[in-house]
Amino acid sequence: MVEVAIVGGGLAGMISALRLLQSGCRVSVFEASRRLGGKAGADDNGATYNDHAYHVFPAWYVNLWKLVDELGIRNHFLDCTDMLALYAGEYPNFLRFRNFASPRYAWQNLTSGFLPFPQMLLMMYASLDLASQPDRSAARLDQMSVNGFVRSRFYCTDAVATSMGEVMLKAVADPSYLVSARTVARVMRYWLKSPAPMFRIVRGNLQQFLIEPIAQAIAKRGGKIHTGVRLERLHVEGSRARHLELVDANSGTRKTIQVGHVILAIPAEQVVRLIDDEVYSAAPALSRLHQLRVNPMASLDIYFARLIPDIPKNHVQLVGSRFELSFLDIAQIWGGFEGSVLSTTACNAGDLEGLSRERATAALLDDMRQFIPALDSNGITRTVYQDHARQPLFMNDVGAWEFRPNATTQLQNLFLAGDYCRSHVDLASVEGAIVSALHAVRALAQSARLDCPAAILPIPVYPHWLLTLGRWGLMPVAAAARIWAALPGPAPRR
Repeated sequence: MVEVAIVGGGLAGMISALRLLQSGCRVSVFEASRRLGGKAGADDNGATYNDHAYHVFPAWYVNLWKLVDELGIRNHFLDCTDMLALYAGEYPNFLRFRNFASPRYAWQNLTSGFLPFPQMLLMMYASLDLASQPDRSAARLDQMSVNGFVRSRFYCTDAVATSMGEVMLKAVADPSYLVSARTVARVMRYWLKSPAPMFRIVRGNLQQFLIEPIAQAIAKRGGKIHTGVRLERLHVEGSRARHLELVDANSGTRKTIQVGHVILAIPAEQVVRLIDDEVYSAAPALSRLHQLRVNPMASLDIYFARLIPDIPKNHVQLVGSRFELSFLDIAQIWGGFEGSVLSTTACNAGDLEGLSRERATAALLDDMRQFIPALDSNGITRTVYQDHARQPLFMNDVGAWEFRPNATTQLQNLFLAGDYCRSHVDLASVEGAIVSALHAVRALAQSARLDCPAAILPIPVYPHWLLTLGRWGLMPVAAAARIWAALPGPAPRR
C-alpha cells in the first residue's frame, strides 16, 4: 500500500488526503495548529466561533461545488445576489449591486449611484476589455498591473482607475497597482460566464459547516489526522525525501518519521523555511518561492448588545475607508445572537502592523464610525481582532506566475499543493487551493502508478471571439461615455 504524509491541514491538505484515500493510499495529515481548515476555518472561542474572515464562494467555484455535493452539504450554503456599498456620511443610504457580471442587471447596476452614469459605464467596459484579452497576451498581461492596463486605455478616467483599484483591493486583497492583469482577466471571464448567484456564503461558521464534514469524510476512510504537530525539517537523500522531523506543539517532543511520498500542502513562506543546504542541493527550484509575496489581511468581529438599525443582510463595502473595510452582519445569517455581529475585513491593514490588539481595534472602529454613526449607541459588548500576521495571503502580483510552482518538484516523491501553485484558477482562493490539491494527487498517483479519482473540472468561460465581439461592439459607446465623462457635471463621490 502506498503511504503518503501530508503536511498541512488546510483545504489543500484535506482535499489531497480525501482523494488519496479514495485511491487506496494510507494517509497521515500533520497540521501545526490546533484545528484544521487553515484560512478557510474558524477558531472556537467557547461561546461561538470566529472565522479567519468572512468568505464568499462564487458560482464559478465548480470544483468546490462538486465536493460540496459529494459531501451532501449544499444546504449549508446560502445564495447571495447583492453587494452593497456605503459612502461616509450617507448612512443608511446603501447602494446596491446585483449579480454585477450579469447582463440582465446591467442597467440596474449602471444606475446604482456608485459613480456617475458615464463613469460607471466606463468601469464596466474596462472589465469587459480586460476579460476579452486573448490568451496569447497572457505573458504580457502578467507583466502589467490592472491599474497599468486600465490607465493605458483610451476610455480611462481618474474616477474609473480609482474605483477599479478599490474593487480590486476588496476582491483579491491586492492593490490594483500590484495585482497581475493576467489573473484578473481570467477571474473576470469566470464571473461573466457564471454571474448568478454573485456568490454563496456559509449559513454558519466555516469550521462546523465546511471543514468538519471534510474531516469526517477523511476519518471515515481511515485517514489519520494529527494536529499540533509542526514540520521542522525535511531530510533528503539523493532525489527523494526520506524523513520528516516533526515537533509536538504541546510537549516540544521531536520525532522523525520515514516517508514514502510527501505532499507539502503548506503556504509558500512555510515551504521556504524548510530550504536548507541539503534540500537546496536536491531541489534548487524550490528557492524560487522566495520571489512570491504574501501579506496579511486583518479581521475584526464586533459584537453588539442590540441589533443596529438599518444594517442590511448583505455584504457592505465601505467606500473610501482608510483600511478598505467591508463587513457582514453574521447575526442575521447564523442566528443565535442577541445583537448584531459585524464580521469585518480590513484589506489594507499595513498601517496596523506592529500595533497592540487594543490599538488596532480602536483604529478600525474609528474608521467604521465615519460610515455608521450609531456604532457605539448599540452597545459594543466585545471585539475579536485577528491580525493574521502568521497566516498571510498569497498575493497575485505582477510577474508572480513565473515563480509559481507546479505540483511536482525536483524530488521524485515530493509534491506541492496550495493556492500559490500554478493552475487554471490562477487566483489565490478556495477554488485555487482545491484544484492545486487535485493536481498534486494526480501527479503523485502517476508517480506511484495508482488509479486516480481526482478529476479536475474546467471552469466555464465564454468563447474568446464572443467577448472580443462585445468589446468591439461597445467601443463606440465607451468613446461616447468618455466624452460625456469629460463634460462639466457632478464629481464622483470620495
